[in-house]
Amino acid sequence: MRAPDLTLALRHLIRRPGFAITAVLLLALGAGANAAVFSVVRGVLLRPLPYHQPERLAAVSNAWFPNHEDLAYWRARSRGLQDIATLSRGWLMALVVQGQEPLKVTAGRISDNLFTTLGVSAAIGRTILPGDGTPGRPPVIVLSAGVHERFFSGDPDVLGRQVLLDDVAHEVVGVMPRGFEFLDPRTDVWAPVPSDPTSRIQFSDAIGRLPPGVTLDQANAELQSLIESMRTELSKTADFGREAHLVPLREFITGDVHLTLLILLAAVGLILLLAAVNLGTLVLGRSIERAREMAVRSALGASRSRLVRQLITEQTVLATLGAVAGLGLAWVALPALVRRIPPEIPRQGDIVLDGTVFAVVFGAAVFVCMLMALAPVVIAARPELQPLLRQNQSTETPARRRVLGTLVAAQIALAVVLGIGAGLMLRTLWNLQQVDPGFRADGVLTFRLQTTSKPMNLTRGLAYFEQVLERVRALPGVTHAGAIQHLPMSGYNWTSYVWRQEHPPAPGTERPTAIWRFVGWDYFNTMRIPLRAGRDFTAQDNTKAPAVAVINEAFAIQEFGSTAVALGRRLTSISARGEETLEVVGVVGDVRFESLDQPATPEMYRPLAQTFMFPMAFVVRTAGEPSQIAAGVRQAAFAVDPTIPVAELQPLTSLIAGSLGRPRLLALLLSVFAAVGLLLGVIGVYGVVAYRVRQQEREFGIRLALGAGPDRIAQGVLSQGAVYAGAGLLIGMPSAVALTRLMESVVFGVTTHDPLTFTALPLTVTLTTLLACAIPAKRAARVNPVTAMRTE
Repeated sequence: MRAPDLTLALRHLIRRPGFAITAVLLLALGAGANAAVFSVVRGVLLRPLPYHQPERLAAVSNAWFPNHEDLAYWRARSRGLQDIATLSRGWLMALVVQGQEPLKVTAGRISDNLFTTLGVSAAIGRTILPGDGTPGRPPVIVLSAGVHERFFSGDPDVLGRQVLLDDVAHEVVGVMPRGFEFLDPRTDVWAPVPSDPTSRIQFSDAIGRLPPGVTLDQANAELQSLIESMRTELSKTADFGREAHLVPLREFITGDVHLTLLILLAAVGLILLLAAVNLGTLVLGRSIERAREMAVRSALGASRSRLVRQLITEQTVLATLGAVAGLGLAWVALPALVRRIPPEIPRQGDIVLDGTVFAVVFGAAVFVCMLMALAPVVIAARPELQPLLRQNQSTETPARRRVLGTLVAAQIALAVVLGIGAGLMLRTLWNLQQVDPGFRADGVLTFRLQTTSKPMNLTRGLAYFEQVLERVRALPGVTHAGAIQHLPMSGYNWTSYVWRQEHPPAPGTERPTAIWRFVGWDYFNTMRIPLRAGRDFTAQDNTKAPAVAVINEAFAIQEFGSTAVALGRRLTSISARGEETLEVVGVVGDVRFESLDQPATPEMYRPLAQTFMFPMAFVVRTAGEPSQIAAGVRQAAFAVDPTIPVAELQPLTSLIAGSLGRPRLLALLLSVFAAVGLLLGVIGVYGVVAYRVRQQEREFGIRLALGAGPDRIAQGVLSQGAVYAGAGLLIGMPSAVALTRLMESVVFGVTTHDPLTFTALPLTVTLTTLLACAIPAKRAARVNPVTAMRTE
C-alpha cells in the first residue's frame, strides 16, 4: 500500500463521512460478533489445556468408578498408562478457620498424584504430592485462588495455617493459580484421599498419561484386557467395566459442547459474510456514482491498474477501520456473553480476547471484505470514456445492475439461513418449556446439607435431619417438606442392578438396571408427584420393617406391563449396599430427572429410614414466594448444627431454568443474529431500490408525462423488491435445509424442516422487503415530470 494511495483514500472517505461511517459500522458489527464468539470457541475447544503435554493425557469414560483395590491392580499391571490418578468431585464441605463462621466449599477428593500427573504447580506453596495420601500422614489441603481471596483476604502467609474441613484439621500447603480448574470449575479446595487398599471409596474420574510410543488405541486394548482379568481375580461381576474406555482428556472435558459452539460460530460467520456483502453493495453503488470520476482520471492518463489499486486501497482502509472497531465492540460485549454461558460449558476461565483472536478476526474481516468488494472494484475500474464523459449520461450498465441484484439476493439468502436457524431454536425452547417434568417446581425452595467426615450413622443422621425439618416446617407459609439424595435436573444419578425376583438374568448376560433414589418424609407430596397405585412410604418403613420400594410408571410398565400388576411383587436389587429383596408397595408418576428433553427412565425409590444417606437435598413447599423463607431455613439448620453449612439454597424453578441454559443461549444468540441479518438485508434492499429510483427518475417522469399512473410506477418499484426477495428465498431456502441438518441433535419437538418455520420466515422476509421498498416506491410515484425532463 503506497503512501499517496493511502492519503487519497483517507481524503476520499473524509469527504464522504456518511458512506465511511456506514461501511465501518457494518464491518464492526460482523467483526465484533465473530471476535466475541470465536473467543468462546477458542477458549473452550481450541486453546491447549493448561497441563504438561496435555495431548498425552487420557481419561476413562462411561461411568467406571474405580476404588483403591481397582487402582492398585491397574497401576501394578498397566504399561499403556503411567501416573494413573483419580478424582471424586463435587463434595460440599464445611471449611472453618478459627474465629470465623463455616464456609460452604466444593471440594475435590483426589489421589495424591493428581497434580503431578497433570504437571501443574501451585501459585503459592506446593500442590498435593505423592505420599500426602499415605495413611497416618497429617491431612493437607490446597486452596483455589478464589477461596484464598474470599476467606483469607489473599494473605501470602496462608501456608501452614490449620483449617477444619468437616471437623478434621488440615494444613494449607498451597494455593493454585487464578483460573485453574480440572473437570469441575466450581472446586474450591483439593484434599487427598488416604490411599488405603482396604477402603471401598470410589472415584468418579480417572486419568492417566500415555508413555512415549504408546497410542490411545493400544492403551484402550490393554484396559479392556485388564478389566477382563479383574472380573476374575478380584471377583467382579460380568458387568464390571463393560463400557469403560479411554478418550483424550480434551474430548472428555469438552463433552458434547462442540456442536453448540460450532453452530454459533457458523452463525456469526454468516453475519460477517452478510456485512461484507452489504458493504460490497454499498461500494458498488458508490463506485457506479464515481464512474465519471474514474473516466476523467483515465482520460488524464491514469492506468487501469492505478485505478484498481486506488479502489483496493480505499477498501483496505475501510476493512481495517471496521475490524478494529469490531474488536473494540467485542471487548465490551464478551463479558456479557460469558455471563450468559451455562455453567456446564467448561473452561470458561480460558475465554479471553487475546492476540490470536485479534489476528484471526482481523485477517478474516479484511479477507472477506476484500473478496466481496473485488467484483465491484473491477467493474468500477473499467470506465467507458466517451459515454461517461457526456453530460447526463447514466453510469449504470446491465452488468452492474446484475451484480447489484446478485449482492442483494445474497444478503436476503444469508438472512433466511440465519432466520431459519433462529426459528428452530425458538421452537425448541418453547417446546422444552411446555414439557411436563412430572412435578411442580413453583413454590418450592431447595437446599442441601452435606458433610463427608462427620460420622453420621442411621440413628444420628435421621435425628439431625428431623430436627432441621421440624424447625423448617414451623416457618410461616411452609406446607410440606421432604428430601432426596439428588434433585431432578442436578445431573447426578445412581444406578443399581434390579430385576423381578422370579425372573433373574441368565448367567453371563447383562443384568438390567434402574435408577436408584432415596427419599424421605413428604417428598412425593412436596413435589406434587402423583401416586398412581399403592401407597407412599410411611414412618413404619424403617429398619425393623421389610425392605420396600416405590417404582415409577416406566419401571412398572417395562417389567410388569401395568401399574396395578406391579404392587406386591418382589425385586432383587444389587448395589453398593449389597443384595436386597424389595417389595413394591407403590407406583408414582414418571419424572424427567436427566433433562426436559430426555424421557423418563425406570426408577426405584427407597425410604431414607431403611437406606440412610448423607448428604441429602431438601425440598420445601411454601404458600408464598420461596425466597421469603430462605433466611429462616438457613437459621433453622444453623441452630441444629452450626458446623454443617446450608448449600445450594435456591428455588426449584431456578434449577429447572438452569437446565435450559444451552438451548436458551442458542435461541437468544441466533435470534439476535437473525434480527441483525434481516435488518442488514432490508437495508441492502432499500439502498439498492432507492438507488435505482434515483437512476430512473427521468424514465419515471417521461412515463408519467405519457399518462402512466403513480400507482403503476409504485407497483413497478415494489416488483423490483419482490424480485430481490424471491431470488434470495430461492437461494436461501435450500441452503437453510442443508445447513440446519447440523442442528438435528440440538432441536427438540421440531424437525429441522419444520413447516411452520419454513413458512413463517419467507412471509416475514417478503413482507419486510416490500416495506423497505415502500419509501422509494412512494418517492418514484411523486416524481415531477417537468423537473425530471428539464435538463433534456
